[in-house]
Amino acid sequence: MFGRAADQARWPKILFGVVLTLAAAAPTLFIEENWHGKPMIDQPGQLWVIPTIVVAIAFASGGAIGARRITELWQALFHGLIVGTAASAVLLVADVVRRATVHRQLSEGVLRLWVEAALLSIVLASLGGAISYLRSTRPT
Repeated sequence: MFGRAADQARWPKILFGVVLTLAAAAPTLFIEENWHGKPMIDQPGQLWVIPTIVVAIAFASGGAIGARRITELWQALFHGLIVGTAASAVLLVADVVRRATVHRQLSEGVLRLWVEAALLSIVLASLGGAISYLRSTRPT
C-alpha cells in the first residue's frame, strides 16, 4: 500500500507544504527559544502558548497544502504524514545542531518533549491533509 502511495505522491505539493510549514514554524521557534535570553516556557506566565498555537497551525496548514486536490482520504492523510515527518525531522536536526554549537547538553526530559512534539506535529499535518480532502469533496 505504501509503495503505491509513494508512487502516486505529488512531490511538488508535498515540498511546498514542508517549505510553508518551516517558513512559519522555524522563525516562531527561534523567537520562542530566545525570548529575553531564555525560552518562553522557562519564564513566568503563559506567553509560550502563542508560539505553540502558531506552530500547530503551521503544521496543519502545511499538511493541507501538501494534500490539496487529493481524491482519496488515505492519500490525503499520507501526504500530510509526509509533510509532518519531513518538517519535524528538519526542525529536530536544526535543534541538535543549535545545541551542539552552544554546547548545551540534551537531557532526557528534552528528548521526551522532542519525541512528543514530533508525533503531535505529524498528527496535526495528517489532520490538515484530511481537512483539505474533506473541503475538496464537499459539494459546491
